[in-house]
Amino acid sequence: MEIRLRVDCYEAGIGAVGGLATFHNNLYPRLLKRGFEVKTFSMRFREDLPTREDYKGVIIRRPSTDVDLDVAYAWTFDILRQYGIDVGYLSPSEIYMVPRYFTNFASVPSPYRMSLADIFSPHDWMSYLRSALFAWMHPDLVQAIFLHSTEPGRRGGIWHKNLSGTSEKLDFEEFDFRVKGDFASSFYSGLRLLRDLEFPLTYRILMRQPDSALFTVSRIHRKEYLFGLRAHGVKFGKVEDKVFAIYHGVDTEHYRPLSNVEREGFKIGFIGRCSPVKGIDIIPELASLLLRRIPEIKFHIVTKTDTQNPYYLTLLDKIHKMKLDDVIFIDNTFYNADEKVKVINSWHLLISPSRYEPQGQVDLEAMACGVVPAVGVGGLREKVIDGFNGIWINPYDIHETAEKIYQFYKGEYKGVKSEELSRNCREAAEKVWDWEKRADAHKEIYTYLFDGRVDDIKRDLEDLLLPTASQLL
Repeated sequence: MEIRLRVDCYEAGIGAVGGLATFHNNLYPRLLKRGFEVKTFSMRFREDLPTREDYKGVIIRRPSTDVDLDVAYAWTFDILRQYGIDVGYLSPSEIYMVPRYFTNFASVPSPYRMSLADIFSPHDWMSYLRSALFAWMHPDLVQAIFLHSTEPGRRGGIWHKNLSGTSEKLDFEEFDFRVKGDFASSFYSGLRLLRDLEFPLTYRILMRQPDSALFTVSRIHRKEYLFGLRAHGVKFGKVEDKVFAIYHGVDTEHYRPLSNVEREGFKIGFIGRCSPVKGIDIIPELASLLLRRIPEIKFHIVTKTDTQNPYYLTLLDKIHKMKLDDVIFIDNTFYNADEKVKVINSWHLLISPSRYEPQGQVDLEAMACGVVPAVGVGGLREKVIDGFNGIWINPYDIHETAEKIYQFYKGEYKGVKSEELSRNCREAAEKVWDWEKRADAHKEIYTYLFDGRVDDIKRDLEDLLLPTASQLL
């Protein structure tokens, strides 16, 4: 029987550039081959995007027009209030902080007849208003709700600190609370409206629909969501067994080793947002330490950002003052997927010193290219095994990070030859992280939800949802 899946994802199809689009565009066309009918409602964040698109068989619809701010405010107010969430603070100015996400997407009715759907799958806060509406209108419509990051994490209120990997315990040891060292204050970072959508609203949807489930992107991120519920006044134990983690994948046919790309000297690459949570600021000090031992070292930082971004300007200034202009190249370029493969292949090592990273994608892309990732914390530390398919670095300890990179440069890390690490990366990407394998996992979770078996997911599917490269050891 074909399962009719309706997806809400603000980035999807052509023209989309972010991590959510990478997820959507890799997963859902593959589910078509596994017995699903998939239709997606997405955002028209650029005028040149079509209102209707067939993306590899997935039908994508986008709003043909915006609604005005008052309509968006009224929709948001009424839905939150209907779910018992305090809206005393809410005004059009709150929505104006992120206007088009509401006026072009979140507050626009879906074009699909949801009464005919089997499963609804909303992604991130932009979709949760419709999630709440459909839970009210169609109480029997099962939902697979996806949370890819949280507002406190994006704003730097909390950082991950799972330096020894992610434990099974639900405690605070693996988090760094950045606002006065206080748990609640740190989770109150960012826009309250977005936090209300991510935490109390999703909780109330799960309470209303006991056969539905919420999926985070790593085990540390699952903890983050549960602690976020607690910080927002919710007893998360009532929904804890409906919240799961599931890892993303990588297209190993596209991201692959290239034989025609030259590697010069010893080049370390970074690619990601120009934000403190990504840890780029440690690179100048790291480069200075390594330059004393590796004269041929170069760093290539790829970070597409506003040239007036204060963090970007501070980074440029630091590089100049430390006289590292010939060592560190700041590349303010957005590379398309084909160009990105070539760039990654030009590096000897990828560095991702994130302080907050729910899932991480670039580690998988580097592994698929046979480039060893040196990763910080969060979900990165769950997919990379130190000394097998990557290197664990401590973004809070630059000297330790420099020593580990130097060992790799010398040809051996933790008793494993650098070339073998590279081979392990590619093998792990192909056998564990390939999107075909991850699509099989998603097929299972959607099928279990369709069959009303949410209570069996943890028992039956955990190894499928959360594989590790240790399966190759």
